[in-house]
Formats: sequence, structure tokens, C-alpha cells
Amino acid sequence: MTMSRFLNGAEASRQYGVLAGHYAASLLWADPLADAAAEALQPFRDAWWPMVVRALDAGIDRMSDAPPALGALLAALPPEPAPDFWASMEAGRAAIARTGNSAALIVQCASLVVANWLPPAKRISSRHQSSHRLAQTGDWWIKLHKPGSLRREAAGYRATLQLRLSNAFLRRDGRVSGEWDRRAQGEPVNQSDLFFQVSAFTAIVLDGLYRMGYRLTQAEKDGYYAFWRHAAAVLGLNKTWLEMIDAERCGQFWKMWLLVNPPPDAETKALAQQAVDELATAGGGFAFFDRALLSGTTHWLLGRDVAQGLGMTNGSMTYLLPALYPPVAFLSQRLGGSRERRLTRTIAALTGS
Repeated sequence: MTMSRFLNGAEASRQYGVLAGHYAASLLWADPLADAAAEALQPFRDAWWPMVVRALDAGIDRMSDAPPALGALLAALPPEPAPDFWASMEAGRAAIARTGNSAALIVQCASLVVANWLPPAKRISSRHQSSHRLAQTGDWWIKLHKPGSLRREAAGYRATLQLRLSNAFLRRDGRVSGEWDRRAQGEPVNQSDLFFQVSAFTAIVLDGLYRMGYRLTQAEKDGYYAFWRHAAAVLGLNKTWLEMIDAERCGQFWKMWLLVNPPPDAETKALAQQAVDELATAGGGFAFFDRALLSGTTHWLLGRDVAQGLGMTNGSMTYLLPALYPPVAFLSQRLGGSRERRLTRTIAALTGS
């Protein structure tokens, strides 16, 4: 199989073993239950999500118009965690939520910016809907980090299910367009892409917080990975990948991903720059300062090679942040944490709300 998304395969196998082989194989794995549901919901057009909400609230058995494929998807969603597991998840979620603007800054300049490095499948709609994509992802992250967010009736749980189905519609668009080269690029929004997203929201976020000066306990970090194992199950990640959501393998995955994927192309750089510009403009402060802050933080947290590869400018913030930010983080921890005001404000501006 010719796979343009799996370069340096021999070296990846030498360094990462089973993880590399699993990555290569799962480039061809999608989400059959969500794909079948999306196909069945396609005729309902804009009414598809209200139908899903009604099915969650009233029960699929009480809806005569709901397609069986939707019932199959909902029946396969993960059960409510046991109380002790839930307590661990909540401890991890709460620890990240307490870092407020710091975690939000990592999400903006690392997780969201790096997402533009994903293959063309994730960029099918992003060329013309970048603001919508940034706002949707940021809003999803905020909802996930509210107390009790992964209860079945909570906004975080439902936003995660909505994202899963949106990914299925995106896969469908890629397939029916006739422009998608599955042999070279794998399935659109495949299982490896989903694990990339989970790694960005776990390993990259936790590593970034450590660099910023936050010191989470081992129980809090373990709880945060448990939190994401449950969230990822709702998102449609398969069982084999779910078992790999931990500090060691999410951290290894990010390093391996940099090795096996092609370097950023001109489109990737343009999209990353567009993301930074839109986030800076919507931030509610001085756009010039926010742009420098986001670019500098990307350099600091992801390293020069990644940041420059994405076209991020290397200014004074790159050198000031490592010296100035940790004392701010220490003070925040002593005062009991903060809120994600920055990201909330930015998302509101992007959505026009």
C-alpha cells in the first residue's frame, strides 16, 4: 500500500514498535456506526441534530421517524462510569479547569494550531469555514471542562457526540466528492486522526502546563487521562486506541506523528497563520500583542522546528514567556486557580454571540 501519510516507516517501527504498526493500520479505520448513522440522517438535512437530541431525551424507541442506524449508534455509546472511576475523572478534569487561561492558551496556540497539520480530510471545510471550525472546537473544549460534563444529559457529552457525527458527515463528503485518494491518505478523519486529537488535548496540554509551572499530582494526571478515555469513547475512538490513552503512549504518539507525517505544506502554513490571526483578532485585546503571544507560546511549547514549520514568527515572546510565565502560574495556584475567560471571550467573538 502506498501511503503518503506514513513516511519513515522502518525508523518508526524501530523506535515505536507496535504503536507505529497500529498507526499505519488505523489510517484505514473509520467509525462504521457513526458513518451508517450519518448516511441515514443525511435526508433530514439541518434537522439531523435536533432528531439526535430528541432520541437522547425521549428514547429512540419512542420515535417512529428515527432511522435504525441512529438507534444502533446510541445503543453502543459507553455506559456511565462507576462512581470511583467517575471521581477520578472529575479530579483530573477539575485540575485542568483550575488552570483556566493557561490551559486555554495551550489549546489555542498548540492544539488548535497544530490541528491544521492534519491531512486534507480535516481541511475539506476549513478553507472557507475556519472561524466556525475554531469556534466549534474551542466551544467543545470549554463544555467538556465543566463539572459533570460527561454525564449523558450534559452539554459536554452531547457536544462530543455531535462532533462524532460531524466527523462522519465530513468523511461522507470526502468519499462522495470523488476527490479523495484513500490509498494514499487513508480514510477521511480516520482513527489515527482521532487519536492525534486526543494526544493534542492530553499529552500536549499536560506537558505545556508543566512548562508553564503547574504541578499536578499523579492522581490528577491519571484522572485526566481517564477523563479523556471516556470522552474519546463517546467520540468514536475504537477500543484498541482507547486502551492506549495514557501518558506514555500519548506522548510517544506525538513524537512518532512528527516522524511519519510529511512536513507542513503551503496550505498547512496558510491555515495555521489564519487560525492565529482569527484567534488574535477575536481575543478582545490588542490583536498585535495577542498574535505575538500565540506565536511565542507555540514556539515555547511545541519547539522551534514545529513552530517554524507552521510559519509562526519567532519574536521576543518566545524568550520572555519561559522566564515570566511560571511565576504567574505559581501565584495562580496559590490563589486557587482561574477561569478560561480568554478562550470563552474568543469563542464568543468567533461565533458572534
